[in-house]
Amino acid sequence: MSTAVHDLMDNETRIKPEALPEDRPAVLQLRGLRKKFGGHSVINGIDLDVREGEFFGLLGPNGAGKTTTISIVSGLLEPSEGSVDIFGDKMSRHNSKLKKKIAVVQQDLSIYPQLTCMENLLFFGGMYGLGGRKLKAKAMEALEIVGLSDRANKPRAGKLSGGQKRRLNIAAALMHDPKLLILDEPTVGVDPQSRNYIFETLQKLNRDGMTLIYTSHYMEEVEQLCGRVGIMDHGEIIECNPVPTLLDQHGQAVVRLKIQAADAARILEAEPELSDSVSLALDTEANLVTCVAPKLVQALNRINRLIGDYRIEPVNCEVLPPSLETVFLKLTGKSLRD
Repeated sequence: MSTAVHDLMDNETRIKPEALPEDRPAVLQLRGLRKKFGGHSVINGIDLDVREGEFFGLLGPNGAGKTTTISIVSGLLEPSEGSVDIFGDKMSRHNSKLKKKIAVVQQDLSIYPQLTCMENLLFFGGMYGLGGRKLKAKAMEALEIVGLSDRANKPRAGKLSGGQKRRLNIAAALMHDPKLLILDEPTVGVDPQSRNYIFETLQKLNRDGMTLIYTSHYMEEVEQLCGRVGIMDHGEIIECNPVPTLLDQHGQAVVRLKIQAADAARILEAEPELSDSVSLALDTEANLVTCVAPKLVQALNRINRLIGDYRIEPVNCEVLPPSLETVFLKLTGKSLRD
């Protein structure tokens, strides 16, 4: 077996974050949540619990209702129907006491480019009533958490790299010691080094007891970080389970083999029923063979057998091991990046 196949099989068995026990108290409870804008329904009756200390992933294609749900949870929007309880208290736009227990890191940066990192954090901390030595100490602590203490006073935030700006954005959200942190696409436009630093920061916050809700278009991030994942589509949560359960119930390996037109014609002539097969399909227009199987090794073996039987010289091959990406494709029929 080739090294590439060994690597792909290792990806199937790598250690995933564990979901928390179900008896943990719920930090966030959504019941019958609905939201309409005019006659258009965006949220269609969501029921969801997020447990204390959980690292929860929320996935959905564009237009699924994720951003609206986050806006309602954070008190920026009122629901049309249903309720949002956080730490046992009902959330509303006017519940300022409860809002101090949560923080939202939006995809759009909230920092001021003309201010330094320290000046940004002093400003945001002041908005939450911090002052004096306590404010400065908290700002430095937040900068240390996100690895920007050496850039406290220079350069100005506008001169930071994209990844450093994202880390500063997270630091600003930590200034008032939130118990629930909601992150919406926190790694957009981030270099690999900063992305890894953000991951380590969030994992440490979670180990220290903070509850996190994480949305991203990068499936591998959610699979790496989150113990349990909810998948939204058309304003509903269509599946919500620990990642291993999602993979067991819905995971599938996909292998796409690009071949020569002549090879596609030979296969179709010899095995016309191949076009109707559940596990192996031939697209003669695209000259593409697609194999779907529960396990990656099964899909690879079937493709290898096809190559050997017809002495095919592949143009290229795309391999998707069982992952949240393939779960998402199966449940929604679309790519998260669509």
